[in-house]
Amino acid sequence: MKDNFKKDEQLSYNFWYSELVRTEHRQFLEKNWIEGLQYVNNARKLCFDILQPIRDYYGKPLVSHSAFRCRELNKAVKGSPKSQHILFEACDFHIVGEKLEDVWEWIWKKSGLMFGQLILEGWTVGHPSWIHISLCGNRPPDKCQEVWTFSGGKYSRIA
Repeated sequence: MKDNFKKDEQLSYNFWYSELVRTEHRQFLEKNWIEGLQYVNNARKLCFDILQPIRDYYGKPLVSHSAFRCRELNKAVKGSPKSQHILFEACDFHIVGEKLEDVWEWIWKKSGLMFGQLILEGWTVGHPSWIHISLCGNRPPDKCQEVWTFSGGKYSRIA
């Protein structure tokens, strides 16, 4: 195993590199870890600008389901080829003990965070499974703040 694979890095007060590159798809774990290193500056920005403020507001753990994905992992999970996950600019998450709908609405309407996309998604049995949030990336600010839901097999833009 490569030395980089063993080294972890704290990205912000509550977030570590290892938790944002982990995957249940074990065959991609080392590749995901190593390839994510080239985007570590994006990872820091994602943590400082988006994830840490959400974590601070709720004062509870923010659990990442998926942040960075190497291209092979992204393809395996049927992610978009243009997904911001492959640039370490997005995270799918939940807040322990909080309703996803409430967190999503707070981020959208009250947080003041400059996000790229905010999506309530992963619906199973009538309930969402996670929130997707991304950085604005290289888009101009007027092309950010997209708010979406995913239900019934399709995305619907709300704002």
